[in-house]
Amino acid sequence: MNKKIGNINFVETAVGTYAIRMDSFRDSLTHLFGSAVSDWECSPTTVAGVRIVPWGADNDLPSSVRNLLEKNNLAPGILSRKVGLLYGQGPMLYRVGIENNERVQMWTTDPEVQSWLESWDYRRFIRESFTEYNHLNGVFVKYVSARSVRVGRPWIHSLECLPSKDCRLCWPENDERYLNSVTHILNGDFDFYGSQKYVKYPVFDRQRPAKHEVAVKYHCLRSFGRNMYAISSFFGSMPWMHDANSLPEIIEYLNKNMIAAAYVVHVPEEYWNKKAEKYQQAHPEVTEKEVYLHMESLKDQLSRELADVMAGKNNVGKFFMTTDYVDPSDGKTHQFQIEPIEMNIDKYIEALTKISRIADSSTTSGLGLNPSLANIIIDGKGDSGSQMLYALKLFYGADTQIPEDVCLEAINDAIHINFPDKKDLFLGIYRKVINKEDNVTASSRATNQV
Repeated sequence: MNKKIGNINFVETAVGTYAIRMDSFRDSLTHLFGSAVSDWECSPTTVAGVRIVPWGADNDLPSSVRNLLEKNNLAPGILSRKVGLLYGQGPMLYRVGIENNERVQMWTTDPEVQSWLESWDYRRFIRESFTEYNHLNGVFVKYVSARSVRVGRPWIHSLECLPSKDCRLCWPENDERYLNSVTHILNGDFDFYGSQKYVKYPVFDRQRPAKHEVAVKYHCLRSFGRNMYAISSFFGSMPWMHDANSLPEIIEYLNKNMIAAAYVVHVPEEYWNKKAEKYQQAHPEVTEKEVYLHMESLKDQLSRELADVMAGKNNVGKFFMTTDYVDPSDGKTHQFQIEPIEMNIDKYIEALTKISRIADSSTTSGLGLNPSLANIIIDGKGDSGSQMLYALKLFYGADTQIPEDVCLEAINDAIHINFPDKKDLFLGIYRKVINKEDNVTASSRATNQV
């Protein structure tokens, strides 16, 4: 049974009936996935007079992801750990070589290239790019050429990682829904459409880098079935994340609205009738209204006395005593009765726990990081060092190259534009290989290095 009175939903379940305020909840499925149109890229929307490609059913997918993850107890920590694993020991220049018929990265230094990188805080750019990529599988990069364009010199002065929530692809002028057909990108505050601060940037063309003083390019891992924007790898897990986020709120509403009585006390009617008779005999001048008010006062007083005896952790072992009354006319016994209410709280908490575990499992699976590396404790048990080591090696071997290619593509393009004589030089991420302790000499083990 599910009955709604105002903004209160009365829900009958296997463990009881509860009253829950539902006015602050929203239909997350409709909001995130769209009620009628799942392909939100099918037609343009207009912002500040510019036709753009919508990103999400309401053109607010990046903000929806942000709002959802900020309330989640697992996702922010897992994604932060993922950024740390991707970043490793930091960026470093390298050349590709072949040794024993295997591809290897030969790490090196170059003062000229390094000086250019240090001039615009490239490390911050990489960290921000990894953060954007882990959330939305793509990065918007601003290429600043500035003065070099005026003298016709192909030189990238600096790069900037733009927040995805502030960027939208402009609708292609030829109406072809392909990323390569996009010629401009709109940048501004899409959370507040009243803002007038929108800038329309041309798309960066690495074949003609000196064409514009400032340009923007969208680097991404293409999502299947999507022509324009990439979507999060955990997009399908978002409803489960919403469920996980709602559990604390549901429990709060239940605590506020659930009838928490543990007992029903049955007071015989004859008891009150005798009380009323004695009162009227002692006060023959009272009216019916005064008798009624007096009886209500006696009922309140009895309720408080019963509560004082039955409630509270200091009342273990207490009892109260009553005298049963036998009606001489029919021999019927009138007596107090205390009936416990079966709350089934244990079943309800167990059900919530199961839902929470499913939601947490779906969340961690969608985020794409092994629980061993995410530092997730399941039933009070953590993974062993060997499990973490193998998970780390698998992550380094299978889950780092594509994010690195996407996020560092802009830097490597800029290096080859600025230093055309160093086409064999790339910027990559150095990640130190971790060995098992039993493969390390005793003097070099971590326990002897602290």
